[in-house]
Amino acid sequence: MKKIIKKPGSLRSQFLIKKGGYSLAITALVLAALIILNWLVSTLSDRFHLEYDISPDKINSMDSDNIKYIESIEDEVVVTVCSAKDTYASNMDSYAESYYGISDGHKYYENTVTLLDKYRSYSKKIKIEYIDPQSVEFTAVSQEYPNINLVYGDVIVSCEKNGNKRYKRLDFSDIYSLYTDETYSAYGYTVSSITGNNIESALTSAIAYCISQKTSTAMVLTGHSSTDYSSGYVELLKANNFEVDVFADNVINDIPDSYDIVVIMAPTGDFLDDEIKALESFLDSGKGASKGIMYFADPTSPSLPNLEGFLSQWGIDIEEGLLFETYSGNTMGDPVTMGMYPNSSENEQDEFDSSIISDIDFCLTGYNVPLKTGTPTDSLVKVNAVMNTLETVVVAPVGASASWDGYTDSDKAQYQSVIESKKLYYNAENEPITSYIYAFGSVEYIQSEWAENSRVSNKNLVLACTERASGSDNGGMQFVTKKITNESYSDSVTESSTRVIRIIFMFIIPILTVAAGIFVYIRRRNC
Repeated sequence: MKKIIKKPGSLRSQFLIKKGGYSLAITALVLAALIILNWLVSTLSDRFHLEYDISPDKINSMDSDNIKYIESIEDEVVVTVCSAKDTYASNMDSYAESYYGISDGHKYYENTVTLLDKYRSYSKKIKIEYIDPQSVEFTAVSQEYPNINLVYGDVIVSCEKNGNKRYKRLDFSDIYSLYTDETYSAYGYTVSSITGNNIESALTSAIAYCISQKTSTAMVLTGHSSTDYSSGYVELLKANNFEVDVFADNVINDIPDSYDIVVIMAPTGDFLDDEIKALESFLDSGKGASKGIMYFADPTSPSLPNLEGFLSQWGIDIEEGLLFETYSGNTMGDPVTMGMYPNSSENEQDEFDSSIISDIDFCLTGYNVPLKTGTPTDSLVKVNAVMNTLETVVVAPVGASASWDGYTDSDKAQYQSVIESKKLYYNAENEPITSYIYAFGSVEYIQSEWAENSRVSNKNLVLACTERASGSDNGGMQFVTKKITNESYSDSVTESSTRVIRIIFMFIIPILTVAAGIFVYIRRRNC
């Protein structure tokens, strides 16, 4: 039999065919992998957070503490949006124009949809439903909440727990911060606009309310004040699931036990003896419930001997005058507006829980009354500084000008800006029952332009003290309103982010593509 000898050329051809087959197979696998990856990204992006927000104000991102809270939710929560998802922004354009005269909110509405989707991606326990008010399904929703007149854009948050269903409605004004220019209101003409998007704080607060078993109640006293400074504080409390009642009565003879805290807001008139007794009775821990008082000082107030005497019994001493910062590096605009800092010194009492200031950087307030920790008349009362001034502060007369210099270096001292005083009991079951008083040296902790600044901790501190005083628990989550300045995309992209994108898409990706092509060409040529 004749032996067939393969020529070198045919062997090379077979080798190339074999290599070509491998290359074709590898190419097919790579393409298949890319198709599968693209499908996975598209599918998973509907349920998980797979994007990165490069805008400087992170308008499409959620606060990290908020994310942790959402991820920790164990109860099923349903969020029902009264609109179809695809038409939410356009529907809100029409609604806002008709009812508020607002025509510049489209990007805010788009931002709301973006942030709502993130709730679903961060927690499987949260279900987001968009229901068109013109649909049959919406009729069923309306019948489920007969006491609410639902309109376009309303958001209903609900949670059914232990056979009980709790819900909360968020309307247009809850979700969006509104500004109304009333310059020409006398002529029947006003102009409104949206200044921020509060969906994150509003929605998470509503979720906490629905899954919570307890709602704290606050009694805000304004009748002793010449000016009502309560609006900012009331807004903060309501955003954090407090039920709030504002009393403008000049005389309060009784405080119902149904309230958890009493707020004395910038008093300029003294309390009567019977009113002081009502405050004492309210704080009586022997009643079996923890209670608290929040006090905000007003530097324009005259001497209030009854109220100040009551606070002094709890170790809170109020001095006359106005705090004046001599170190210009700790002032903002004028010497009476200064930074306040968490107490870092050794506590005089052993029972101070400093976790209340663990996340506080600094506060910025003006027109502070001098506060000092004193000696309580009751040995069971423990008093501690929460926030302090620097040691460069002096006391100036009320009304002193910014150029006032009637002090010497020996007058400089550190003052307390926020003081905690508490009285601890144990009931028959050996359970702790505590009454608190928190004294703030200035009402500007809560009612000022500084309180709205996200870089300072004014609202965070006030809320932390309020929650401790009232015994409330929102799972460790605080809902300080986050106002998102929603600008156009072109305005929100910084030069640095633009440079990064330009380098990636104009240089790195093309270079890698060319390099890969050259590599494949050389390998195939050498085969």
